[in-house]
Amino acid sequence: MGGRIHPAIQLILQQPAAALNPRFTAEEIVAEPLAIQRRGTRQARRERAREAMERAGLARAAAGKRALQFSGGERQRLAIARALVIQPKLMILDESLSGLDAGVRAQVIGWIDEARRTTGLGCLVVSHDIAMVAGWVEEIAVMDDGAIVEHASTARLIAEQRHPLTRQLWEASAALALPS
Repeated sequence: MGGRIHPAIQLILQQPAAALNPRFTAEEIVAEPLAIQRRGTRQARRERAREAMERAGLARAAAGKRALQFSGGERQRLAIARALVIQPKLMILDESLSGLDAGVRAQVIGWIDEARRTTGLGCLVVSHDIAMVAGWVEEIAVMDDGAIVEHASTARLIAEQRHPLTRQLWEASAALALPS
């Protein structure tokens, strides 16, 4: 790697606004990790940033907008694009998909899954929405007060929730999924 540090782990938090420089345009925000790592020419970084934004469901035309001009969900997608543009080995999503509507969430999950297949990206997903997570991951660990109280394959956990907290999370997720 020529002495460069590889940003192998990317963390995306639920509230991305604090991590996005309000002085930067969307394109600069997404391209910044590439610039820090000295990857590609300035023009190549700009193009990769615009492609990443587009894959995250943001229009290329939004590349010149500042972070504060985006909605909360758009900022979340901007943070995800920023993390994925450098192809990390592990991405930690801490309630990162909770602010997205169902259609955009599905699009972003598809993008992350493609990265998992093509680059070997690993994901650690932290969420209270166990039903959403169950539709996406192979294993689930339920934590209570910092300790794992249940861990199983997703199929087993859906079929049989052994711990009371797991049942509570499952019931809460199912209730949220019901139409009002």
